[in-house]
Amino acid sequence: MQVQIGSTRPSNLATDALLFAVHGKGGRRSAAWQALNQAIGGGLDGLLKLCGWSGRAGELVAFPAPAGLKARLVLVGGLGEKGGDTVARIRDLATKAAGQMSQAHLTRLGVYLEPALDPRLELDRPSVQAIGEGLEHGAYRFDAHRSRGDQDPPPDLEQVFLYFEGRKDRPLLAAALDRGAVIGRAQNIARDLVNQPGNVINPSGLEAYARKLAEERGISITVLDEAACRERGMEAFLAVGRGAADRSRLVHMTWSPPNPRRRVALVGKAVTFDSGGLCLKPAASQATMKMDMGGSAAVIGAIVAAAELGLDTEVHAIFAACENMTGADAYRTGDILRAANGKTIEVLNTDAEGRLTLADALHYAGGLEPDMIIDLATLTGACVVALGPHVAGIMGTGRGLIRDLRSAGDRAGEPMWELPMPEEYKELLKSKVADLSNVGGRWGGAITAGLFLAEFAPKGIPWAHIDIAGPCFYDKPIGGRAYGATGFPVRALTEWLTFS
Repeated sequence: MQVQIGSTRPSNLATDALLFAVHGKGGRRSAAWQALNQAIGGGLDGLLKLCGWSGRAGELVAFPAPAGLKARLVLVGGLGEKGGDTVARIRDLATKAAGQMSQAHLTRLGVYLEPALDPRLELDRPSVQAIGEGLEHGAYRFDAHRSRGDQDPPPDLEQVFLYFEGRKDRPLLAAALDRGAVIGRAQNIARDLVNQPGNVINPSGLEAYARKLAEERGISITVLDEAACRERGMEAFLAVGRGAADRSRLVHMTWSPPNPRRRVALVGKAVTFDSGGLCLKPAASQATMKMDMGGSAAVIGAIVAAAELGLDTEVHAIFAACENMTGADAYRTGDILRAANGKTIEVLNTDAEGRLTLADALHYAGGLEPDMIIDLATLTGACVVALGPHVAGIMGTGRGLIRDLRSAGDRAGEPMWELPMPEEYKELLKSKVADLSNVGGRWGGAITAGLFLAEFAPKGIPWAHIDIAGPCFYDKPIGGRAYGATGFPVRALTEWLTFS
């Protein structure tokens, strides 16, 4: 995607589509509205009324470009009243605009934002980065398994022009838009992985995908097969995959920049399909269980972004890949497993499998002696009940780490809410025959899952657990967000890796 920053007026810009983002309902209070009204020779108010324009935040209307413009399509989007979350609204409008352009097979876009046109406002780096993120996110389509016939696939966005009068800051803004596009593409990698069905992204498929990405981006990769995992005592992880034909393996990707300022381990849940095991899920609940490796997809997207942006943090992306199936050797309720750190676990529910894989992966990550560890997992339906589909739960032992991750999530438009970890809830995980059980009963399920993981997070290293069961995948469109994988929280992780 070619980026250009300049001061060409709307009527003089030769492009496919023009996007105007305005505060309020437009009119004289909006510099962007005035610029468009002047470019079309007046009458914008009546034209927008015909389109049903109300001016609310996030609203986007489109109409064919009138005579006099060197474009084919005009898009007008609402930023709401001044003082709101302009960055999030710009990202949202860019997402919607890219979707419109993809449907119309348009490849060139001119962007005229209120903060760039109004001398009383300021166009900052996060706002411009959000344009790049939104354009890549909105142009995304997952149609790898559709028969197209004679229909051509939508083309990629080729050119973006951003209006900005000042010359001094143009290189900074161009770099910000490019950076946003890199992050958006990394997030789309995570979306591709989660959207692929379980017969494509199984443990071997996930490994192959990770190897290809690593080779292309200068990321090192190590894979431990079942024998190597068994030598390390990873009985909890290996038990989950025993019933599957495709064998389990642990994958470790590493981005190593020169003179890194810190070392971070990102651990992702990688159950590529979760049938529930012998505690079989109902058919309707299994339909979207291809997304149960969303944590591994997120850490893959984050390490790709770190490599492409050349971040100065050493990043380790670790995931224990397996399928939870019902083969002849499947693990059973009542089994007692010994994890790599020596603790024993009584299995009371084979559908609480993700925490078993993470237990051994967290112990492995601790052996790298990183400065901090973050795990990401589509872990509990209880977290979705508590926080809904748009917000992730976060908990852990690193107070500063949790604070910084939440702040990065707020800036990136990927919110997280901290859940408590009360000591007395550990009683719920007590087992009559082992050190602990793998479930803690009906109440506080997201919290007891976090407390279970805390037993395997290495002591003395700040650790955060992010439950992404809600925002990882939407099984139906909601709140303007499309069906399918979201790539949550690749933007937040990249923001945290860069600025925290």
